[in-house]
Amino acid sequence: MKNPTRMIMAIAVLLSFLLSPLALAAQTAPTDWSRLNGVTGGAKLSVKLKDGKKVDGTFEGASDTTLSLTVKNARREIRREDVESVHEISGKSAVPATLIGMGIGAGAGAGLGVAADANDDPFEVKNSITAGMAVVGAGIGALAGFLIGRSGKKRVLLYVSK
Repeated sequence: MKNPTRMIMAIAVLLSFLLSPLALAAQTAPTDWSRLNGVTGGAKLSVKLKDGKKVDGTFEGASDTTLSLTVKNARREIRREDVESVHEISGKSAVPATLIGMGIGAGAGAGLGVAADANDDPFEVKNSITAGMAVVGAGIGALAGFLIGRSGKKRVLLYVSK
């Protein structure tokens, strides 16, 4: 074949079409109330009611007709016919943001180190200043990335009424 890139792209597209029904078949529809039975006890849930109100609480259990939550240290039973949607709320991983922040900080620190070390001879660079600034920049960037990444919340739709 003359163009191996086209061959690889064609195989990738073909595989995506063949494998996508398998992924879809493994998931249950979000309109299935029984999905709530798979939620672990103590998970944080956000329930939107059909009257527009929102209830945030800790999952206690679910039956065919009700959803049990702990809201402000009090147990609350919510009827299935009153529920519009249920989301599970969890913290996002801070690892990607930490690594991105570390990389950006290291690059910025190295750039500042090279700029601070500039002298009359453009071919003479003292690597110790550049390396030190890169390490300090990486630390500051990692800390900033961690704080930003830790603050995010992940919402997963568990149920939506028909």
